[in-house]
Amino acid sequence: MIFYQAITMLDEKVLFGGAKMPLYDQILDAIMKDIKTGRLKEGDKLPTEMELSKAFGVSRPTVRNALLRLANQGYLVRVRGNGTFVTKPKLEQESVQFIESYNQEMKAKGLVPKTQVLEFRVIPCDDRIASKLDIRPDDKVIKLTRLRYATPYYEEQPVLLTTVYLPCNEASAILSCDLEDASLYETLESQGITICRAERELEIKLVYGKAAKLLEVPKGSPAHFISSVGYDQNDKPVEYSESFYPAGRNKFIIRINR
Repeated sequence: MIFYQAITMLDEKVLFGGAKMPLYDQILDAIMKDIKTGRLKEGDKLPTEMELSKAFGVSRPTVRNALLRLANQGYLVRVRGNGTFVTKPKLEQESVQFIESYNQEMKAKGLVPKTQVLEFRVIPCDDRIASKLDIRPDDKVIKLTRLRYATPYYEEQPVLLTTVYLPCNEASAILSCDLEDASLYETLESQGITICRAERELEIKLVYGKAAKLLEVPKGSPAHFISSVGYDQNDKPVEYSESFYPAGRNKFIIRINR
């Protein structure tokens, strides 16, 4: 952890009281510039409000306003009794509402998706998976487990661990496809299977063991857990997935219209 010295902020930063931009926005922009250029890194501790107010020559409420705005945007976290630290903003996920591939969703946010396939094989399904896909126990299913990343927010740390199960007699052709670069939904569509609707359940679970190791989080860390059944154009269940989104890296937007 590096302490961000208040005195260094005076090197290049001058606030203009007569400028149209409010002083707190000028402070916000100055700190954001240092975050984006790497001068401030994740885990760095900022000076106190008093030190920042002296460095910038403004009141503490003005500094507090700027810090609160940056905290609300996800760039800072304020720890009571310990200080203010730089953090990464959580990715906004809209998967609860929309049927959209991960690649499409990340690209729409201006991010570059990256996928690592961990498991891609045919297995006999158990009673639980069979009930989700409306097939018989021991029927063959395709199991696809992937780690997902998003550049530049999380280039090295995964933001999602997801496992998908598909009936083998419906989607066996995807076994020859490269699903590190291609979208699963787009691949299914090319084979005449379109996911038209989905039923999803969202809950919070603690991750342990292999899942924690793969997601690079401490054991017992909270994660958003989404289980989803996807239905095709004939309203037949053709996809069941279980996904872990580390809570410290993701948040979900749920829009409700009247």
